[in-house]
Amino acid sequence: MRRAGIGGVLLTLVWVYCAWGYTALELGTGSEVFQGSPRCVGMGEVSLLCEDSPRAAALNPALLARFARPAFSASYRLVAAEEDWLLPVHDSFDALLGYETYSHNWNTYHDADFAVTTGGIAGLGGACFGLAYLPAYDFDYDFYQEVRDRNTTSVPLDKIIAKGFVEGGGAIRTLSFGVGKSLMDKISVGLGVDYLWGDYDIAARLTEVDTLKVPCWDRSLAETSDVFEASDLGGIRDHLGFTYEVNRRIEIGAAYTSEAELDGDYRSESGEGLMWFLPREGALEGGFTMKYPACLSFGVAYRPRNELATVIEGNVRYVKWGDAENEALGGKDFEDIYEWSFGVEHVFYNGQPVRFGFTFKPSPADDETSEAAVTMGSAMRVAGFGIDFAVRMGWREYREFSLFDDTTFCAREREFSDKVEDTLIGATISVSRSF
Repeated sequence: MRRAGIGGVLLTLVWVYCAWGYTALELGTGSEVFQGSPRCVGMGEVSLLCEDSPRAAALNPALLARFARPAFSASYRLVAAEEDWLLPVHDSFDALLGYETYSHNWNTYHDADFAVTTGGIAGLGGACFGLAYLPAYDFDYDFYQEVRDRNTTSVPLDKIIAKGFVEGGGAIRTLSFGVGKSLMDKISVGLGVDYLWGDYDIAARLTEVDTLKVPCWDRSLAETSDVFEASDLGGIRDHLGFTYEVNRRIEIGAAYTSEAELDGDYRSESGEGLMWFLPREGALEGGFTMKYPACLSFGVAYRPRNELATVIEGNVRYVKWGDAENEALGGKDFEDIYEWSFGVEHVFYNGQPVRFGFTFKPSPADDETSEAAVTMGSAMRVAGFGIDFAVRMGWREYREFSLFDDTTFCAREREFSDKVEDTLIGATISVSRSF
C-alpha cells in the first residue's frame, strides 16, 4: 500500500527528539506534552489530586469541584535540549573500542497554555465548569549533522562532504471543557471532552554536497530535500474523573481518558530518498488517520503530619499504546506502558511551599528505553496573584540508525546502530488568580 511509504517520515523524526521530557521514541505521534500546572511539574508530574488550577478540566475534571470561586491560570514553558549522536568505534576484530560523537545539537523550544473556571454555581448544586487551551503533542525538532569523509587516506582528513538537516514543526493542541461536582462531602466526580486539532511538517535536506567525494551522487544536484506535511487534523476524546477522601490524611483519585482518532490530509515529496525513513516514491498525497491511545490513571495522596503542611502523592498511568494506530506507520507496533510519578510538597510556617518529585516513563516503541526525570518547584504571592514555577531535568539513552544512511554517500551500509544521548532541561512558570 502506497501510504506505508510515509511511515518513515512519521516514524523517526519524532523518534529523534522533541522537548519538555518528550520521549524521542514516540514514533509518528508527536511528543506528549504534560498538561499540568507548575505545581504538578514540581511534584514529579503527578496530577490526579494536586492539580489546583483550571487545567484539571483536561487531567481530572473531578478536581473542578474544589473551586468555590472563578479563577484563571496561564503558563509558559521553555526547554533546552542537548542531543548527541555517537558512532560506535570497533577494532579489526569487531571489538567495541568506544564511541565518537558525530552530531551535537543544542536547541530550545517553548509553548504556553491558558485555563479558566466558573467556580461553583449554586443554582446547579455547586457544579463547576472549566475551559482550558493546552498543547497536547509537539512535533518541533531541529537536527544538524556535518557529514564527513570517512576515508582515512583522503586529503585533507575528515573533510566535510555534505551538511544534513532535519527540521520539524507544528503541534496538536486541545480545547478542553470539563465539569466537576461533589456528590457528597468526600466524593467528587467529573467529566470532560477535548477537541484536538493541528498540523505539522517534517523536512530533511542535504546541502553543499561535495560531488567529487560522493561519486554516486547526481552531480547536477548540490542540494535536495524530502518533505512531509500533515494538515487539517482533528478529533475528539473524553475524560472521566473521580476523587475520594478516605480520611483526613488519605485521598485517592482516578481518571480515564478515551482514545482519540484524528483524521487529516498529508502531502509527501521525496527528492533523492535522503534517509532510510523517508519515502522514495516521489510525490504522494491523500488522507490518513492517527489514533492516540486511551489511558487510565490512579493516584494516592497522603498527609503525614497533623498540621497537614506536607503532602506526598504518587500516580501510576496505564497508557494503552498497543491500540494506537497510524495509517502512515506501515505496521509499526507499540507496547502498552506504565508511567510512574512521585512527588512531595511541604509548606513552611511562612506559607512558602517547596516541591520535589521524580517521574519514570518507558517508551512504547522500545521496551529497552525509558526516560527518567527529577523535578523541583515553589510558589509565591505577588499583588494578589499566585506565581508558581518549576524546573525539570530528564535524561535518556537509546539506539538508533543514523538519520542519513551511509549508502547515500556511496559507503557500505552499516549493520549496527548508533547511540543517542539526550539531556532535557525545562522550566515552567504560571500566573493565576481567584476572584
